[in-house]
Amino acid sequence: MRKYKISLIGALLIAGIVSICGTLAHAAEVVTIYKPGMKIHQLNASDAKLVKDGEAVEIFAHGRGYSWPGPVWYGKWNLGGCSEVHFDIENLEDETLTLCVRFDDPAARQNNANWFMKHIVIPAKTRTTQKIELPSVFPEQLQGKVVGMRGLPGGTHTTSASLDWREVISCFIYLGNNDKQVKFRIYSIQAVEGENQRKLMAEWQKMTPEEFFPMIDCYGQFKHEDWPGKLHNDAEFAERIAAEKADWEKNPRPECWDKYGGWLNGPKREATGHFRVEKIDGKWWFITPEGHLFWSHGIDCVGMGNGNGPISHREHYYEGMPEKSPFYGKGSSSIGFYKDKGEFRTYNWTQSNLLRKYGADFAKIHAEVAHNRLESWAMNTIGNWSSSDIFCLNKTPYVVTLYARGRIIEGSSGYWGKFPDPFADEFRITMRHSVKINKEALNSPYCLGAFTNNELSWGGEYSLSLASLASPANQPAKIEFVKFLQKKYETVDALNAAWKKDYADWDAILTRIDAPTEVEVKENAKLAEDLGAFYEVIAEQYFRVIREELKAAAPNTLDLGCRFAWVNDRAAYAMAKTVDVMSYNRYEETLATFKLPEGVDMPAIIGEFHFGALDRGVFHTGLRGAKNQEERGQKYYNYVRSAVEHPAIVGTHWFQYGAQPATGRFDGENYQIGMVDIADTPYPETIERVREIGRTMYEIRTEK
Repeated sequence: MRKYKISLIGALLIAGIVSICGTLAHAAEVVTIYKPGMKIHQLNASDAKLVKDGEAVEIFAHGRGYSWPGPVWYGKWNLGGCSEVHFDIENLEDETLTLCVRFDDPAARQNNANWFMKHIVIPAKTRTTQKIELPSVFPEQLQGKVVGMRGLPGGTHTTSASLDWREVISCFIYLGNNDKQVKFRIYSIQAVEGENQRKLMAEWQKMTPEEFFPMIDCYGQFKHEDWPGKLHNDAEFAERIAAEKADWEKNPRPECWDKYGGWLNGPKREATGHFRVEKIDGKWWFITPEGHLFWSHGIDCVGMGNGNGPISHREHYYEGMPEKSPFYGKGSSSIGFYKDKGEFRTYNWTQSNLLRKYGADFAKIHAEVAHNRLESWAMNTIGNWSSSDIFCLNKTPYVVTLYARGRIIEGSSGYWGKFPDPFADEFRITMRHSVKINKEALNSPYCLGAFTNNELSWGGEYSLSLASLASPANQPAKIEFVKFLQKKYETVDALNAAWKKDYADWDAILTRIDAPTEVEVKENAKLAEDLGAFYEVIAEQYFRVIREELKAAAPNTLDLGCRFAWVNDRAAYAMAKTVDVMSYNRYEETLATFKLPEGVDMPAIIGEFHFGALDRGVFHTGLRGAKNQEERGQKYYNYVRSAVEHPAIVGTHWFQYGAQPATGRFDGENYQIGMVDIADTPYPETIERVREIGRTMYEIRTEK
């Protein structure tokens, strides 16, 4: 998972440094972060540039493979008395523009996780005032006592403790995933006491720690609030089972679907016994094994693991925990609160609730229910990271999740870890093993295809080459880079002349770990050319090895790529040369502006997206927020419809099926992103819109 997980290392692409005189107290009415006339300094522009334009700051920025592309203002602002930030901004493009806004306090800057982020959407050729609502301040008496989660009760979006709005030190406005350069102007940024000033504190916000804990009930729900759909006792499970069965009868599987979810009313194509892709009348499609057009309307993480989360170091949060249970487990994390705490104890509230709901055969019943739900919801695909116990029933098409790992490029970096070295023997070995253990599932006619790995840190167009040079002498990618240079230059003197270096011999390149600096790359075209060329070699080797191993064991299985979250064109073109379907995780409002790299004509699939709200007892909206469940459902519809209307996109998979724990999973994510809550109850407002687009998607896609 998952979006904007970007390191800040070397990534402050534009910085504006603004001095604000005076300190404003809680009663402040306006805090000015930027207005015309304030001094701006441009720093490290990278793939963006900033131009002073009369009354506004004009920005040109590109989101391709860079971290935080856009302006940054540094200062020290007390926003403690403010409830909204207003952005007077103008979109100079012919298409709708989505920008991200981020605020940091000193702690956020230090750990690159404790920040507050929102999105603003500006219509084409429009100047408007965009408003974002700031979260309520977490009660002072509880601060520092609620840890291990990204969103706290009350909606504060943090990893460990509330962002200190009295000491905001930076404001970012940046592009997320974007495939072209954009231009916009910023006229002013002001924090104010908005019309919707913070509501009166809930009763729990006045509690002492002794009163507040435990804060999670035996079902994994927040104790101190109520909301529609909250479970209050075990007897309600039977009522919900009956209500959902009645709902399925009222909303059966679409009659126009073949057994795979393909379109019976559409044109018939060649039936090959397996899924494939074809371009028809200018639009890409999957084709079912029976030869019918198929658009993949799916959902990730269909299984019983979504509600599993750590409890160590915070056992007092939870009420009614059993002394012994099969739902206890162990885990570890390289991210967030648990990063340096070694092995921790976990508890799975999803499984615990399913046992209460369905009895001893809960796993078998849950699997059947999952297929029934997807049919009734007009969803025809089980997405990534789903349970094989469910998808191997061969009732709903599915994707298989594969992994190619092994040795990493030591000089690389990334949110989810360092980049795997595709020249290392272990890379091919782990891929071959992953294919082998999934061979039966890969060769089923219900298998739509296979994703391999997820959200790798592809970085900028030179990053993996530079990382190779910064690695030890025995790094396979570094050894291949030296061979690449030897073939091109023949002598080290010729290389030194081109790169303006002083390597004594070829072995010196291996033993040294002083990769060229960003300035050197910018000022030396030959150096940049070689770094870019070898980046392509690395990327192509990565995709080639994966495809060779997949096709050797499952020749008819579609290669769905690696699900780009951050990508540059060199990596994207390497994927396009090799895979059957391009794949991206795109956390956007819509896909109206989504474009493949220039010259690429291929099908593309969206592996992840989601929206969440704070009106159902969950503490974080996720990467895309909504005001409430009704808006959440509408945003789902808008997103998927924009994908259905896009000629290259052949499917979208929502992240994720079940709720995350209220107190966070291994990395602290506690987002309101499930189609069902922690007690296995569907969110009806969202499901209504899921059904609406699922039942009409084929007619919409074939409209002229």
